[in-house]
Amino acid sequence: MAEIEHEERQQLLGKSGITLITGVLALATYWAWIFSIFSSTVVNPFGSGGVTGYLALLVIAAGSSALCMLVTALAPDRMEAFFRGTGGTVLLAALSPLGCLPALASHLGFEVSFVLALVPWVASTFVSSLIFLKTGAFFVWLKRVKLSRCIALSFLLAATFYMLSLLLSPVAGVLLVMVLPVVSCACTLVADRHMAVTQPADRGNRAAVDLRKENLRARMSELRHFAPLTLIFTVSFGVVSHMVLYLASAHGLVVVIALSILVSSIFAVVCSFVFRAHFEAERIRRLLLPLIAVALLPFPYLSPVLQVVFLSVAVFGFTCFDAIGWGDLADEVRDRGLKLFGYLSAASAINFAGIFVGWGIGYALFAILGEQGYYTGFGIVSIVLVILLIINLVADGSGEGTGGVAKTAEFRDTWKERCSDVAQGRGLTKQEERVFTMLARGRSYKHISDELYISVQTVKTHVYHIYQKLGIHSQQELIDLVESEL
Repeated sequence: MAEIEHEERQQLLGKSGITLITGVLALATYWAWIFSIFSSTVVNPFGSGGVTGYLALLVIAAGSSALCMLVTALAPDRMEAFFRGTGGTVLLAALSPLGCLPALASHLGFEVSFVLALVPWVASTFVSSLIFLKTGAFFVWLKRVKLSRCIALSFLLAATFYMLSLLLSPVAGVLLVMVLPVVSCACTLVADRHMAVTQPADRGNRAAVDLRKENLRARMSELRHFAPLTLIFTVSFGVVSHMVLYLASAHGLVVVIALSILVSSIFAVVCSFVFRAHFEAERIRRLLLPLIAVALLPFPYLSPVLQVVFLSVAVFGFTCFDAIGWGDLADEVRDRGLKLFGYLSAASAINFAGIFVGWGIGYALFAILGEQGYYTGFGIVSIVLVILLIINLVADGSGEGTGGVAKTAEFRDTWKERCSDVAQGRGLTKQEERVFTMLARGRSYKHISDELYISVQTVKTHVYHIYQKLGIHSQQELIDLVESEL
């Protein structure tokens, strides 16, 4: 046992530890870069009097990100081959900060027009969206370690970077924001070299190509069942984030957004590390409904400060859901042998399109109704969104019209709970429980070794102890034990 613990400790301090550190930093700096969109006092190139132009710029930027996902989905192999390599990563690091140059020029005393700000913003948001895909490789690997803890820690670091950019002088804040995507690119490059996430090869293996295409078509068919709910969530995110940014900019409360996200991320870290909560996508999706309702329904009766706080928490909830869902998508890439950029960009195009539509709705309400009418219009739209969410969640929970997807998810949750009950009831250690769960899925010793970054011999030792504690003699008996009460 001491030899096993020593080997696992060496693995953690070796390439696994480097991957965790660089991967978490890559996620944290990328999410801090995304949060910086809400730094209207820092990255707004038009000053405090140009909030309307800034909001219009953000709508176009969201459309640019959606276009990036579409282009990548149409030519995934070429995009991945280039932007996963060193040359493509350097290009991403060089082009992503361009969107902050107009704000930097403005803070240095130069006058910046909308047209001059438009081109670097579009280029920056288009290119930096590829960093979003690059972090997908870490999620493919991350599911093998501690997903919820790494995500919570990344959010906390991201919120800290975001707060720091607001506390610095405007020029220093812009420079910090410009550094964020550069650091993220560098970390993804280092993490990629240690993760060694293998992508399926096409050349000379027609059967493998056909199987991958069949898997992709099957998965896309399943995604269609989730598309309406995904669009409603992302459109809601767009509308809510547009309103919270406008409120914060109009009342000088941008720091309140950062504080709300920081407090929310601290809460997530406490849940993950202290209470050992594991955030499953299905559960978070159902928890989001009361969170959104609490944030939206009392909106007309709150003070501006509380409005910003409530809506900021809702925005953070949307972001958490997106991150957990991203991990689930990465699982599909690994389990079904799909291409990383091809599948994730196609699935993410729905998310980015929904955000673009949401930002467009928010800006249209503000432009058409004016400041006073915008509050009323947002209240009406928020109620409609909550009603649609309730309808979709009820329909999803019933499993009707979903082609069995909801029932499959329910079975998966029950299966996981059964595995956990058996493992804890028989006194398995945490590592033995991980091995036990993979054995119950029919995984081979080699697969478990790769997943947990331990040697095959260590896996065999764990299996021996598991069989002893369970009183069984084969993997099939273990599978039968788990499935007997399902």
